[in-house]
Amino acid sequence: MNDFYRKHRPVLSLLAAQLVLLCSVAAGAVFYSSIYVLYFSAWKITLIDITFALCSGLMVCLAVFERRPEIPKIILIIPFFVGASVFSGIYFGLQKILDLYFNRTYRCLYTIGFVISFELACTIAQDIFAWKRDPKFFLCLSTLFALGIYTGTVILTYNSFPHGWLFKYSSNDQHRFTNLSAEAYAITERDVTLGLDWMDYSLAGATPAFDFALGGDGFRDHLEEWEITFNERKDNEEGNTDFTRVFYNAEEKVSATVVAAFYRETATLEWTVYLKNEGDENSSEVTHFSALDSSLPLSEPTLYFSGGSEERNDDYVLYSRQVTSKEYVFDTEDGRTSQVYLPFFNLTDSDFGCTIGIGWSGRWTARFSSKSDTHVKIGQTYLRGYLEPGESIRSPLVSICLYSGGNALKGFNNFRADIKRGLPDGYRETNLLMFAGAEGQDNHLSANAAGTETYVEALHEAGVLDALDYAWYDASWYDLSGCRSWRDAIGDWKVDTEKYPDGLGAVSDYLAENGVGTLVWYEPERLTTYSDLYKEISQDPSRKEWLIAPSDGSRNYMWNMGNDEARAFMVQHIVSSLKENGVSFYRQDFNFSVPKAYWERADREYYDSRGGFAENHYVTGLYAYLDALVEEIPGLLIDNCASGGRRIDLEMCRRSVPLWRSDYQCKKDKPDLSEAAQMQLYGLSMWLPYSAIANPKAKTEYDLRSLIGGCMMFYVDIIYEAKDAYVKIIQDYQQVKQYFSQNYYPLTTCTSYSRFIALQFGNEEEGMILLYSREGSKGWKTIRPNGLLLGANYSVSTIEGWPIASTSGSELMRNGFEFHVEEEQSLFLIYKKQS
Repeated sequence: MNDFYRKHRPVLSLLAAQLVLLCSVAAGAVFYSSIYVLYFSAWKITLIDITFALCSGLMVCLAVFERRPEIPKIILIIPFFVGASVFSGIYFGLQKILDLYFNRTYRCLYTIGFVISFELACTIAQDIFAWKRDPKFFLCLSTLFALGIYTGTVILTYNSFPHGWLFKYSSNDQHRFTNLSAEAYAITERDVTLGLDWMDYSLAGATPAFDFALGGDGFRDHLEEWEITFNERKDNEEGNTDFTRVFYNAEEKVSATVVAAFYRETATLEWTVYLKNEGDENSSEVTHFSALDSSLPLSEPTLYFSGGSEERNDDYVLYSRQVTSKEYVFDTEDGRTSQVYLPFFNLTDSDFGCTIGIGWSGRWTARFSSKSDTHVKIGQTYLRGYLEPGESIRSPLVSICLYSGGNALKGFNNFRADIKRGLPDGYRETNLLMFAGAEGQDNHLSANAAGTETYVEALHEAGVLDALDYAWYDASWYDLSGCRSWRDAIGDWKVDTEKYPDGLGAVSDYLAENGVGTLVWYEPERLTTYSDLYKEISQDPSRKEWLIAPSDGSRNYMWNMGNDEARAFMVQHIVSSLKENGVSFYRQDFNFSVPKAYWERADREYYDSRGGFAENHYVTGLYAYLDALVEEIPGLLIDNCASGGRRIDLEMCRRSVPLWRSDYQCKKDKPDLSEAAQMQLYGLSMWLPYSAIANPKAKTEYDLRSLIGGCMMFYVDIIYEAKDAYVKIIQDYQQVKQYFSQNYYPLTTCTSYSRFIALQFGNEEEGMILLYSREGSKGWKTIRPNGLLLGANYSVSTIEGWPIASTSGSELMRNGFEFHVEEEQSLFLIYKKQS
């Protein structure tokens, strides 16, 4: 053994040193993951880079010293720099490759990139300096062993970090909720009292639920320095409560205003915090600005949260996991509000629950941890800088509803009800059935005026024209001259007169005569260098700040909604086009994959490097822009697209609905588009009463029924290729569409592996049960409805009128009824309370 050690002492020493260094960094990854994970702030990333470079340098020094212990110590500086340089070169080259070929969501690839680079650097160092070139066994062993330890550590880290894919995979995505009576799901006076008491304590009380730091001094820690200069609480006729309180710091000349509203109907409290510099000089630096930084009366609750829109077949899947003392941190992907997660949460323990909504169309962060109570912290992800004289910034909108009972479905359905309450009447009164394009072809490039007339005539002949609310004109209705595609031609919004010789307005007039409105696609926030508007603005130095330039060399400029003059110009630019084209439903897209990069550039160029200020003013301006459109065109409805559901948040849900919830359906070659639509409906309906999607390949009854929801859309090719199925689904939808904005109860689990899915929409009086029997599912199924009146009797039948069951609500919820299904079959069942 001694001979073995003496013979291989250099190799074994290097192995030991290598493992110690790697295990030390690995331990840091587990216990300090918030510092370790790479997409955090630049100085933390730099710190990790330096750490590994130092480790590489030390390894090379050790290798040289083992080989030649007599070498002067000062000379070891050379191999030290050699090792650090080798690591740096390998790592940054590898990172560039990962950037090119892998989705940014898979952050663990960057992390593992560190250890691969480190191991390669160590391999090179040991091979050159440590021994002759034949005994490679211990070198390979050390490399593989160290890689195994480190990779395992990365898995552990991502298992506990919400942004990583393994966090999702390790969370529960199969939920079976306890059936309760309609009375148990209703909002009660106790729930109202819980909400009002929390408002009195956390907003109107001595310790506000929000916080920030000014000049390094925490607001709540120095509350005595802030005078309350305005305090008003009003109760209106509906029983709702408005609350406003203004704090003023005389020394700093900064005001902090909280504006809150409590809605009795849904027992929901929402508020926003505003900071303003009332003085004549720049304020001290604002940091740590949180709309919510407080505790909720829940002990180690179950946290329900939903995935976002990532162009996957399981977009919006519902997850859950228990909150403990370990903090979970949720945030966005490069500023896309709902790409990774929806900004909505539901917490439940055995006695109580709380839903939380975030309204911020940019980068938000939500933190959850629980000991005796559950601590929640929500705010804009990064904000740091002074306020100029007269300048104001705001927090995200936050809503909470504390509810009794602890059943998560009570929270989900009340959240849906509050979303519906917050929408203007035009959305709440109408469920929409639309056709895409003009004549509705999947290829929107073929849309034209003649196609519209042909399609309307076909619908009229089929007897379903009266059921349609809107005709949908997507991208490319405008002039594409000189551009490669619809993506490049945006900005001027000039109608393509070859497709619409008399203008789009004439087509809208024709549609209006037939009782159909017009929905048209726009993307006002993106401007390409092909457009005349870009050429005009870019050549005017006085309007330089109207545009935010790309950092990646692309032709896509961002229109700066944070600039008052630019926003006012765009309002009039779009309003003029909307009126000219006769648009009654305005579809706004937002195709920036990394808006964060634009905002960070604007921080440097327009806001004196005040971090997060460009984003704050931009998001605030976006809401002002949308509100101005509606003010200019009363009754205008808004569709929120953003690359298919990637800008869903509370503020946008107060102004719009997502009529194209995922771009997964753009992948026409996928065989599971119907199943994906089912899963999207299942998941997104937990939070929203209205959404829609289409399927370019839908022709069968199973495919068409998979598209049903609070809103519904079809490509019109169907009326030519599958007329009977098309007419049947439209007729069926007229019978059931009102149920989708009422309560929602998932009756089974729903994943990409599920073979049978049952969903219930409606109230305690009547509703529908939607069944999807996928491939591999056949036979008798037991269906147990939810949310019925225990003492009432109900009848259940197919939508065609075939009776299935007639019994009490308690019997239906306890034992259910049996129904036989075939493979790839969708069924609509109607339940009604008997008089």
